[in-house]
Amino acid sequence: MVARYFTSIFIERNPIPMKVTVENTGPCQKQVNVEFSAEEIQKEYDESLAMFAKHGSVKGFRPGKAPVEMIRRMYDKKILEGLYDHLLARGFQQAMKEHKLETVAEYDLKKSELKAGQPFSFSLTVDVEPEFELPAYKGIEVETKKVDITEDAVGQAVDHYRENTGKYEDLKEDRPVQAGDMVAVDYTATVDGKPMAEVSEKAKGLAAGTDFWVIANEEYSFLPGFGPALVGLKVGASKDISVAFDAQAPIEELRGKTGLFQATVKKIRAKTKAALDEEFFKSVGVKDEAELRETFKRMLQGEAERHEHARRRNQLIDALMKNATLDVPESEAHDESHRIVYEMVEENTRRGVPEQEIRDNIGKISESAKTAAKDRLKLRYLLKRIAREEKIEVADAEVSALMAQQALRSGAKSVKEWLQQMKLKEGEVRKGLRADLLTTKTIDALMGHAKLTGEGAEAAKK
Repeated sequence: MVARYFTSIFIERNPIPMKVTVENTGPCQKQVNVEFSAEEIQKEYDESLAMFAKHGSVKGFRPGKAPVEMIRRMYDKKILEGLYDHLLARGFQQAMKEHKLETVAEYDLKKSELKAGQPFSFSLTVDVEPEFELPAYKGIEVETKKVDITEDAVGQAVDHYRENTGKYEDLKEDRPVQAGDMVAVDYTATVDGKPMAEVSEKAKGLAAGTDFWVIANEEYSFLPGFGPALVGLKVGASKDISVAFDAQAPIEELRGKTGLFQATVKKIRAKTKAALDEEFFKSVGVKDEAELRETFKRMLQGEAERHEHARRRNQLIDALMKNATLDVPESEAHDESHRIVYEMVEENTRRGVPEQEIRDNIGKISESAKTAAKDRLKLRYLLKRIAREEKIEVADAEVSALMAQQALRSGAKSVKEWLQQMKLKEGEVRKGLRADLLTTKTIDALMGHAKLTGEGAEAAKK
């Protein structure tokens, strides 16, 4: 029964006299020192002991009637454990209150032994938010550019789309392979004079091919250099093509070796642009070429405006960062750096960069992440202070609306379903989205105070 009161008897307690000192130990770092006198420790211990004695139930005694010394012997360890947690919490709270500390991390706790009737002290290192003078953030000069989409740009975009949606058709003329053609080849491959299939069992599927279709360019070449090497050959022509296998080649036995592919062109197909006909217009959702061009012009205009909008904001951020001097907490920089490394590895993986290449460059990635982490935190603290100065806030309803939008885009029926699908915690998501919204609103406010120059200034003010 005594244990039932263990976690609560320290909650409601009068303030404890203590000595609190705070030392600067580095940029954004302080050491908190807290001391309690022997008299105060004894007083706190006695009050805790009295609570245990009052509410305790000891076999052979009615509640509250057991001898205090018996309670002391039975529960001394529990009393000291609870008192220890209580003193740490009260001491740290008092230090934060007295010295107006905004901590981001606490670590390296050092303490003396806690005993009844003896002084007790502890110290811990804390990382705190940076203290700095805000640079002038109103009236930052931002150069603007006029967004103007030419008819030539529209024509190029339409042609590019027609090429991408075109079809490969058999050649109607006797000409050699051109870049971008689709080519059917028969080939056999050797390595060091031996059939490739004998060099590696895993290479059997690569060792020979019949009517094997290849795109005659490097981007879509099934082996480095193979596709482009076919350019200039006519149907029936043969060529020996050398392919070097690097250290990342998927077949281990081929790494560092050169394969010789004896290829013969069997068929050639050329890609033709999609015709500007009724079927094509219908597939795009327009009625004629004029509407098609107008649609592409709007798309290009929107893309260019978004690019210009981002360029102006980045220009403002660069100017703000250049004029600000502040350190950031090392613990936060360390954590942020790890997050950025993860983001960069994920991005490289999505782009198809081989795992070994990523491993080989992890040192460079880590160094780049350290710099990016400090810049990201520096901007975050700058914008946080500016938001406080300008009384910019984010309402709960705004966060909820953004969560609903993200859930809708993911195809989930509700925010709850989205969180479950993504294995996310609502509190953490809300915190992250609130920070993102505050950043966006603060930069918007700064842009509103910026001095816009250049040919696009009037359009940017609208």
